[in-house]
Amino acid sequence: MSTVTTEMTALKPVPVPAEVIRKWQEIVDLLAAIMHVPAALIMRVEPPSIEVFVCSESTGNPYEPAEKASLNTGLYCETVMKTRRPLHVADALVDTDWNSNPDIKLGMISYLGVPISWPDGEIFGTICVLDSERNDYSNVYLRLLLQWRDVLQADLRAIATLNRQLEERETKIRRLVDADIIGIFIWDFDGRILEANDAFIETLGYEREEFTAARIGWVELNPPEWFELEWERWIPELRQTGRLEPREKEYFRKDGSKVPVLFGAAMFEDGGNQGVAFVLDLTARKRAESEARESERRYQDAHASLAHANRVSTLGQLVATISHEIRQPISACSTNAAAGLRWLSMPTPNIEEASKAFERISETANRAGEITERVRRLVKNAPTEKEPVALNAALEEVIAMTRGEAERVGVSVKVMLERQLPLVRCDRVQLQQVFLNLILNGFEAMADTASGPRMLTVTTHAAENASVVVSVGDTGPGVAPENASRVFEAFYTTKERGMGMGLSICRSILNAHGGTLEVQDNTPRGAVFRLTLPVA
Repeated sequence: MSTVTTEMTALKPVPVPAEVIRKWQEIVDLLAAIMHVPAALIMRVEPPSIEVFVCSESTGNPYEPAEKASLNTGLYCETVMKTRRPLHVADALVDTDWNSNPDIKLGMISYLGVPISWPDGEIFGTICVLDSERNDYSNVYLRLLLQWRDVLQADLRAIATLNRQLEERETKIRRLVDADIIGIFIWDFDGRILEANDAFIETLGYEREEFTAARIGWVELNPPEWFELEWERWIPELRQTGRLEPREKEYFRKDGSKVPVLFGAAMFEDGGNQGVAFVLDLTARKRAESEARESERRYQDAHASLAHANRVSTLGQLVATISHEIRQPISACSTNAAAGLRWLSMPTPNIEEASKAFERISETANRAGEITERVRRLVKNAPTEKEPVALNAALEEVIAMTRGEAERVGVSVKVMLERQLPLVRCDRVQLQQVFLNLILNGFEAMADTASGPRMLTVTTHAAENASVVVSVGDTGPGVAPENASRVFEAFYTTKERGMGMGLSICRSILNAHGGTLEVQDNTPRGAVFRLTLPVA
């Protein structure tokens, strides 16, 4: 027999699924039974060897599964793979080209085999039958062998397609891992980290060499408070569902500090012991959130200072009214004190009239004290304190405070308050600031009204959507339609000396309390400012 010297290229073996191997086992068993031979084989080449990949379980078969032989030794199958053509040897003992074939030592003197190829043309191996006796194998047997070969090659096409898809998916996953966009590590339930990308290692503050040398496991990375949660809740959830939705946690860095991360995990297979974890460093986001909170705090402080300045400025408009309100009870106290002294200094002191005088002194002094306290509360620059507030009572205090200003500008105030009004949860001083701004704005709007009544109407009622509504309406010139959407903008004003901050502050106060502030046309003239607040 002439020696064939063509070399076969070594390829990475592609795994054949177990269900395909079971199918191929049935094929070789059928071949051996139909052709009445002791051996039917599917051989696979894995240079520098050729392997018995599947062999029939027939009587007298001298071959064993996974048995290997070296190439370039003159095997029947080696010639088939190199020539890529069917081979029929009827009796190797009388054929000088084959009488030194290694298979003769196993008693196999006749052979019929055909090559099996991958879809790309690379040789997989052969499918063949061997007999211990001379066998001329009819053309029908060759056709049958070729038919089964086609079945095997169809299976190889499916395997190659699946393997290509898996390789493409692996490549994409590897690119994701190597891109270091997020930290990724492979773990097992024994606590080991089997593999990790640079992003994860850098998140922990390590160099790859020292991280690998330290053999750090995911158990050691968990601070005690997180380990308990992970072990008692997350691990059982992962075993049961095969995945963990993203959640926030912390890991120890190399320097002992803690790094906040967004963590998610998935197992590779149900009931398995390994999985993959995805880790996103949240340090920058947490820093940004902290800065945002600090910025919001500074904004709130500035807003509170501006609101306080607005209250003081508004009260400045009421200086004369407030002075008049306070002077009245003081003068009354003085008058009643003089009267009381006169009743007591009479030859026969009139105790009853003197007592009444002193009672009037007490009442008027209390009224002066209430006026002073209302002003003090509005002027005080104190932190926001939300509490259940009786809205009607808060509104009546402001109306009483502005009574003198109403008389000065010739405005009649009509008050219609719904009784049994639900409480609202708010900062009482800030809410009274809103009332004060709206009432004084109404007075100012009507100050220049040449004709018609000057009427300010204040109403309250409970709405159906669990809210309370307060309306302050005037009979002034009203708000032009083109300005209705702008009156609440900061620094927008139609007043000659106005700053344009009052209504802007009022709306921001209402928004901070979960409420709203709107302006509507009044009938027959003027404007109505309507505010809503949720009930406590």
